[in-house]
Formats: sequence, structure tokens, C-alpha cells
Amino acid sequence: MSDLKIAVILGSTRPGRNGKQVADWVFEKAKGRADADYELVDLAEFPLPHLDVARAPPREP
Repeated sequence: MSDLKIAVILGSTRPGRNGKQVADWVFEKAKGRADADYELVDLAEFPLPHLDVARAPPREP
């Protein structure tokens, strides 16, 4: 196995996020490769309360 490590990062933490299906698909495809170690990192599994919002705050003009 290679010393190369690659993380597939699922960055959205919002309810109803769509990125989970994409990250799972990319991770499954990557696991079939032997040129690196791959890991799925889901930010929703980390205590990031400032990202735990239903929608983005309004933009300042």
C-alpha cells in the first residue's frame, strides 16, 4: 500500500444536505484503487456548533 493518504471530505453539515450521496459514491470508487489510502471525513461527525445552522445567514450589503 502507498504512503499517500487522501481524504474525501463531506463538508456540508446542514439538515437535508445532498453531498452525502456524492461523497459516498466518490469514496466507494476510490477504495477500489490501490495507489493510496482513502478515508471519508464527514464534518457532521465533528463538534462544530457554529456550522450547525439550517440555512446560511443573510449577506451584508
